[in-house]
Amino acid sequence: MRNEVFISYSSIDAECAKRVIDYVEKNGYNCYIASRDISGGLHYAKDIVNVINNCKIVVLIASTHSNGSEHVLNEIDICVEKKKTIIPLFIEDFEVCDEFRYYLGRSQRVIVEDGDLNSALPRLLSSIKNKYPKEIEKATSVVQGNDIEESKKTKTVFEYDSTRGIMINPEDRVRNISFRQDTFLHMMGEIYSDMAKEIGEEHASKVYYDCGHSGGSNFGERLNQMLDNDNLSIAEKLQKWCEFDSCVGWGKFNTDVTLDEENDTLTGTLSINECFFVDKKHKHKICSYIVGYCTGVIEELLGEVEVILTCKSCPMKNKFKSECVFDIALVMED
Repeated sequence: MRNEVFISYSSIDAECAKRVIDYVEKNGYNCYIASRDISGGLHYAKDIVNVINNCKIVVLIASTHSNGSEHVLNEIDICVEKKKTIIPLFIEDFEVCDEFRYYLGRSQRVIVEDGDLNSALPRLLSSIKNKYPKEIEKATSVVQGNDIEESKKTKTVFEYDSTRGIMINPEDRVRNISFRQDTFLHMMGEIYSDMAKEIGEEHASKVYYDCGHSGGSNFGERLNQMLDNDNLSIAEKLQKWCEFDSCVGWGKFNTDVTLDEENDTLTGTLSINECFFVDKKHKHKICSYIVGYCTGVIEELLGEVEVILTCKSCPMKNKFKSECVFDIALVMED
């Protein structure tokens, strides 16, 4: 297993170590921790030495417990012997033993103040980046032929981290996955068909709608937080959403809305060109998922309103059409 950051810690500090690993790995570095990545047994000591040999950075969770741990002291002794960069993360104040004082005397420390690990993690990550900066490869769209306009060549919203073998969102470093459309439609379509046989198409469509709505509400909430300080109008917020989702492979999103502040109403349209969820081949009605998703996003961006999307144009009903078009309206109270 390829590792970049080796975490040395006392087992009593396992919860703290896990939080460190989660944060560092979400930010693009692959960690190695013995309790997760190595089995016990006769070769344990040999494997630990091999891991330390191959790592780039060592993060020591420094605490009262690791201060008196023979295993931790042995690991640090090997790290010093192998001339590895050690970054001590002091999670508490304690009297440092002579071995630690000798080994860590000139190491740049990251100190957790008042038990607030969350505020220390960005400083730890910065220290790691300073000692071991690395480039994360960005996945670009595949362009065939020399006659394609330069403007059509665009980078995706996601990045590919070759060291971890995953796609990540650079905004929050969270993992993303891409599918071929036919693989995705087959998977979702078979699930829909089985549900429709058991509970009927109406209920199956509602399950997909509800799942989409939940996902859309979650994304809309996060997007709202990102745009909170930008003083954007509702139309501008909707356009920001369309720009983002147009870059992730779901299709080309666009909204055209009119807000009547005097009467507290909003009308308009949402269009999705080449929507990823349209199954023209097998006619599975999984598009109810994207209807729910878009409804959830729009409701969150508008804030404390109920929205209804009504299908106006459907590619599944016309093979020459590629665009889904929905009327947007607020559900008015009686």
